[in-house]
Amino acid sequence: MAMNKSRQIFIEKNAEIVRLECNIVDYGIKDIFKVSEMLGYRTIRYPIGSEAFLGFAMIKDSERIVFSNSSLILSREIFTVAHEIGHQILHLSEQGKTLIKDDDFNETDEQEKEANYFAACLLMPREKVEKFIRLELKDKSITKWDGFDIARFQTAFNVSYDMSLIRLKAMNILNDEIKEKLQADKTEQTATKLLGVISGNTELCKATEVKKVPAVFLEWVIANYNEKLIPKTSLAAALKYVDLSPDDVDINDGMVDEEESFDDLLSYSLISRELYGK
Repeated sequence: MAMNKSRQIFIEKNAEIVRLECNIVDYGIKDIFKVSEMLGYRTIRYPIGSEAFLGFAMIKDSERIVFSNSSLILSREIFTVAHEIGHQILHLSEQGKTLIKDDDFNETDEQEKEANYFAACLLMPREKVEKFIRLELKDKSITKWDGFDIARFQTAFNVSYDMSLIRLKAMNILNDEIKEKLQADKTEQTATKLLGVISGNTELCKATEVKKVPAVFLEWVIANYNEKLIPKTSLAAALKYVDLSPDDVDINDGMVDEEESFDDLLSYSLISRELYGK
């Protein structure tokens, strides 16, 4: 079912508000992770494996959290964060939910469809796409586009080759026939090769495996250990996720009941239990 037109416009307006609030004037967004933080979201990046879930949006107490799986290629992770920002604005705020976890971006689910549309509008606004085609591609006839043109587009907007095609098709700039031709160009050359030829951003095709956890999480874990609220095994398990051990941090030596539930620590922490439940 097609998205309601008034809802579509509402989502487009909210995406534009984010770009205005974050003073984004370029075609695309250079650092979506910084944008997420500027919006007030605790933004966590962690490599949980390329086959694991994509990310989640969560509200925990007064904190709003955006998590992305940095085992995904960068362009996919960028879209994931934009998608989770969409959930924060459209669904956690509007519908009172506290957690939306994304195993995939299932277009049959209305919320996922809306979050996808928000991400597309945020990363590739209509007027910026049209301006890029006019100024950077010099209004080149669509029938003469090739894979290199899409590689230029994805570099300018920091998105994947496939997502570029999806957005251009959704805007009725590409028809099915031309989209299939451009998809074939990628199949033949690979996006990385196409980007390499034009000196584009080949990092978009690689996973960063970044580990970025807000410092406040570590402070909270250490404080709870020092106050004897959690055992050392729980402290060690939490620190392990940021490549630290109890020996690396300033803690008080003390004993605590080793049967204290680590679940209690995780449910209150800034990282979802989904992450630690692997």
